[in-house]
Amino acid sequence: MAYVVGAFLIGLCLYLVIQPFFASQKGWQAGSLKDDLDTITLEQIYATLNELDMEYNMGKVPENEYDKLKSQYEKMAVTLLKEEAYAEVEHKGKKGHHQTEATYDLEITKELEELQTQRKGE
Repeated sequence: MAYVVGAFLIGLCLYLVIQPFFASQKGWQAGSLKDDLDTITLEQIYATLNELDMEYNMGKVPENEYDKLKSQYEKMAVTLLKEEAYAEVEHKGKKGHHQTEATYDLEITKELEELQTQRKGE
């Protein structure tokens, strides 16, 4: 009886190990896989910038890495702000309201400066 159970378990293990090699290949379609990490909100970027500033002030992050990461996250914030601004333009464009890109850039830089002063005040 023990030989039969042992042979069955060995056969089952061999089947489970060898079976994927003979199965038809199904590749991942990375484009169709979506999760929470695919999108990042403006608030998350600001929170990350705030944490980065705190870690730099505590001496946990070297200056060159801090500068690199800060510029990277600020560029991401500017990109998201521009996307939001263009979405507003498209929405307002249907009503006949148009603003120039320079105006948006000024608004974005103003908002970034306000957030930086808020972070420095905390």
